Amino acid sequence: MKLTARASVQIPESADRVFDFATSCEGFPRFIWAFGPIPGITRAEMIGGQSPKAGAERHIHMTDGNVVEEELLTYDRPSRHRYRWLKPPAFPFSLIFCAAEGDWRFTTANGGTRIDWDYSFELTSIFSLPLAAPLLLVFRRWMQRTLLRARTVLAAD
Repeated sequence: MKLTARASVQIPESADRVFDFATSCEGFPRFIWAFGPIPGITRAEMIGGQSPKAGAERHIHMTDGNVVEEELLTYDRPSRHRYRWLKPPAFPFSLIFCAAEGDWRFTTANGGTRIDWDYSFELTSIFSLPLAAPLLLVFRRWMQRTLLRARTVLAAD
């Protein structure tokens, strides 16, 4: 069973600038912060010095000490950034979710760029749904706060 979360934001900057900032390993720690049980990012790195592109892998170092391994599925500058977890998340989230995929779409709109961010989670079983539902509400808030922070950081740069 899959569950999804979505957030979006309008940023008064060009799609190239927004995409480059929002998808860069250097940018992640500047705007992806912890919120409730959802950790933030302290550092991100492309594996083996790879360039961001479909098939490349990266390590995402989280504020809770865990490292998420991701594969880039789509990296089409300046319109789309899609990735998936290569392994289940750390405990206790591993009891609820076994896989996830993130999808960022960047669209030129209203003199700036709109980001639509979708996250799709695969549940470990139907029995994890009662735990997943409230966590997904927190996750959606985390996503929205993250996008608003990205807009704030870009405006200050």
